Amino acid sequence: MERFAHSPASDCASADAAMPGEPPLADLFRQAMRRVAATVNVVTICVDGQLMGMTATAMSCVSMDPPSLLVCINQALTMHAPMEDVSHFAVNVLHGDQQEMARMFADRSRKAARFVSGWAVDGSRPPRLEAAQASFLCRRTDHHRFGTHSIFIGIVEAIDMRAEIDPLIYVDGAYAVTERPVPGFAPGGSITTHG
Repeated sequence: MERFAHSPASDCASADAAMPGEPPLADLFRQAMRRVAATVNVVTICVDGQLMGMTATAMSCVSMDPPSLLVCINQALTMHAPMEDVSHFAVNVLHGDQQEMARMFADRSRKAARFVSGWAVDGSRPPRLEAAQASFLCRRTDHHRFGTHSIFIGIVEAIDMRAEIDPLIYVDGAYAVTERPVPGFAPGGSITTHG
């Protein structure tokens, strides 16, 4: 196992200065984060009848009481400014068979096709993906800017779930699905990646 450590920067060195021959801390951080598997989500909002959405992996549970989630959104994205003003957002956790949906919401050139089919839309609430692994309707309660992103926190008001548990995962720059263990065998599944 390789170990990288950075000494505190001296008065005249930059904060992410590396020792000679070592990559900068920011590069190491990116490489390390490629080793962190995350579920793939489509975050949606509705602004004056306009539907908006984006693919995101930075989503997490905040609390069970009250039930709440957070999502992190890059401040440079078009969806960031509207997220600061909406009352609600939805987090649609993608199923393993929804890689194409993840790609569509990550591709700006396919914006027009995003909400054509498979969505429950009522004109005022964030769209809900009907076949999602799980969908959470959240009332936005807070947000905090940090670095390049903002953290949006929402209290969950409604949940829809698909019976089968097989989430789409993103790890090492690729989509993946879990291979669930066979009952009666030793615990621990594996992950199959799909570029």
